[in-house]
Amino acid sequence: MKKMMVYLPDEVHEGLRRLAFEHRTSIAELIRRAVDAAYGEILEDIRDAEAELASYRADPSSAISLEDFLAKLESRVPRRARVPRPART
Repeated sequence: MKKMMVYLPDEVHEGLRRLAFEHRTSIAELIRRAVDAAYGEILEDIRDAEAELASYRADPSSAISLEDFLAKLESRVPRRARVPRPART
């Protein structure tokens, strides 16, 4: 874990202080949870992309063509059923 300094407006700090007291936790823990809730999935996607890139760099022959990728993707993702729209009058 890395330590960092963040400047917050007084009213935000006071709100976090009260919330931390009510939940018997620290302001830092509240901020970690908020960052994870807001950006956790994006950060996970970045880690996955970096791992895929490292795998490709180690063995470029493992790559597939864009057409093959799109075909594989389409076979995994179910199509949404089209709902007919009412006719305009």
